[in-house]
Amino acid sequence: MKEYHILALSGGKDSAALAFYIKDNMSEIFDRMELVFCDTEQEIPETYDYLNKIEVFLDKKITRLKPQKSFNHLMETLNFLPSYKNRWCTPLLKTKSMNEYIKKLRNKDDSSIIYLYIGIRADEFFRTKSAGKNSLLKEVFPFVDNNIYKNDVFNILNNKGIGIPDYYKWRKRSGCYFCFYQSCFDWIQLYENHPDLYYKAMEYEYNDCAKIKNGRMGFNMKFALKDLIKPENIRLIKEKERKKTVNNKNFVLFTKYLKKELSL
Repeated sequence: MKEYHILALSGGKDSAALAFYIKDNMSEIFDRMELVFCDTEQEIPETYDYLNKIEVFLDKKITRLKPQKSFNHLMETLNFLPSYKNRWCTPLLKTKSMNEYIKKLRNKDDSSIIYLYIGIRADEFFRTKSAGKNSLLKEVFPFVDNNIYKNDVFNILNNKGIGIPDYYKWRKRSGCYFCFYQSCFDWIQLYENHPDLYYKAMEYEYNDCAKIKNGRMGFNMKFALKDLIKPENIRLIKEKERKKTVNNKNFVLFTKYLKKELSL
């Protein structure tokens, strides 16, 4: 029975660290492994830069899959933006691409088994799901199986010299530049780091969706993008983020103090 080993790269830190981890700890698997990235064609520039770095550091080409139907085509067809309630972007732009690629592998050999390696960490094991429907596809979670946590991921990338993607300097997550999971502060960071992409998102929000009868359909639940970047809103959002950061730091310091006191 032929085996295929695929690592699903997202362009983020966890899947990148998994590639390095497998190379160091599962070298026989890594030699046969294919790195696959499902490109939405709407990623931020730093994501593509990081993928290029991964190829250099690992000396291994990445297979980059394109969606059969572009985001623009899907927008014209569906006529509404992806949202919490209707998250059509991930299944149609990423999951479908991977599924089609796996089908092609199966067609080469009906009896083959495909291992899909996913960079879910031990501290988020609840995200793991069984492939279930197809016995020839097996999801593998090396970080969960080997107790690799968030700090371990940072250590792996730093020790290899590649570090984390540059977008983490101003953004909390990988993904499309207009991802609706972004906070208001993330949107401001996009505006300040890639204003061209911010204005492009505004065009999707106000031109393509203008004909929808059930009211405005926007990427952000609190603000229309044209309103979010008004000076008064930018000040308000940045101040809220500053207070949030201070509170988080104080909580960490308090937790450390409490642990120290209780250990006496």
